[in-house]
Amino acid sequence: MSSDQPNPYAPPETDPMAQAVPMQGPVDQAVVKKIEAIVKDADQFWMAILLCFLCTGLGMIIIGPWYFVRLLQWNSMARAQPLLLDPNVPYGSLAKRFQSARTKLIIGMSFGAVIMLLAILVFATMSVAP
Repeated sequence: MSSDQPNPYAPPETDPMAQAVPMQGPVDQAVVKKIEAIVKDADQFWMAILLCFLCTGLGMIIIGPWYFVRLLQWNSMARAQPLLLDPNVPYGSLAKRFQSARTKLIIGMSFGAVIMLLAILVFATMSVAP
């Protein structure tokens, strides 16, 4: 029972270039790896926050500066490769994930800033209390 018609239940065939990173100039693998690292850290911000609560209080203080550095890296990549910010890229592409990473990085950085302020407040009240 063979037919020449394609299987309607088969997954859609995607163009490999549709998932590619839209970049200007020659694409360097180091740049792509850096973008993927930024996106990966941004996607794991809830896990980082949870681990900071469970493992150590020191981690809660480190999370703010860590995500701040990643946000600076995100901004430098966005300036160097403005095509990553194209709103018409396909859903699930590295460029779309890069765009959504900014919000997650800001949330992680804000959480770290709040925790750092709380830690400073706790230490300040402990030193004042008799």
